[in-house]
Amino acid sequence: MISTLLVGFGFSAQTFHLPFLSYLSDFSIDGVVSSRPSEVKHVLPLAKVYSSLDEALETNNQAHPAFDLVIITTPNHLHAPQAELALNHGCNVLVEKPFTLNAAQASALVNLAKEKQKHLCVYHNRRFDGDFITLQSLIKEGALGEIKRFESRFDRFRPIPRDRWRENAGPGSGIFWDLGPHLIDQALQLFGNPLSVSSDIYTLRDQGQSDDAFDITLYYADKVVKLGSSAFQGGQTLRFDIQGTKASYRKFYLDPQEDQLRQGKEINSSDWANTPSAQHGVLANGESSSVITTKHGKYLAFYEKLANAIQNDTPLPVSAESVMPVIQIIEMAIEANKQQQRLMLI
Repeated sequence: MISTLLVGFGFSAQTFHLPFLSYLSDFSIDGVVSSRPSEVKHVLPLAKVYSSLDEALETNNQAHPAFDLVIITTPNHLHAPQAELALNHGCNVLVEKPFTLNAAQASALVNLAKEKQKHLCVYHNRRFDGDFITLQSLIKEGALGEIKRFESRFDRFRPIPRDRWRENAGPGSGIFWDLGPHLIDQALQLFGNPLSVSSDIYTLRDQGQSDDAFDITLYYADKVVKLGSSAFQGGQTLRFDIQGTKASYRKFYLDPQEDQLRQGKEINSSDWANTPSAQHGVLANGESSSVITTKHGKYLAFYEKLANAIQNDTPLPVSAESVMPVIQIIEMAIEANKQQQRLMLI
């Protein structure tokens, strides 16, 4: 069994990680780093609560680690230093996105994991969204022909800022660091690295302390990719619009797994990860169209693959090395926004 330390006990830890850790027998949640011990004990009465990661790892060493896996769900600017600390104490690490706040940190952590011979994984769960899996399948089957234009969005209706670290001022805050990594990662998984990048990153909400909307364009030799998010979309949300030489595919609404997790739905429910029929995407070729049933999402498979990687040294569901280009593109997009210029990928 994989002895696991959960660092942070906020929304991400309790919504995206705890349900799968509790469901799979491969994991044992033996420790939690949190400033709210009573809340932790109410949910995990057998777990030991620590006030800091240093305290939790002070008896950990590579020869006899107290924890096999450290899962980091803290604010973004803490990801790199906490991942480094856990690796240096002989632990495998799963870190929330964004992996780091700059490419130098990302490269250093990948090298450290190799040196320590530990697994370093990034929680890019959106690679396991049902609609993204469906899109990958359509491209692989050649149903769309040669892709010429791709639009991918995560829009919300949150016109009033909230007092929380993600929306306050500070390193790694703002919607671009929150949702940009997902959109960029999916685009790179589909098409690889672009040739150049342009971007507009905005703070549009009254009294907003951090960015709350963005539009990023990735330029390829034979296609263009547009990624974006807005806090002012009150209607149905466009998720994907992909256009090719044979057909186009358009999909609205987000993958259902996040909402199901928020609602506390059991992972073994008959409708788990099942997209409602009214939310399936449409494939069209100019003469006819057909509804494409959205494949089931696989957030559970992420953790199954992670357990297998730690126990049997199989490939990780999302290796840190595969996420390094995402951080590079994020840095380029931030700089392109500052300069208001299209920047070539170095």
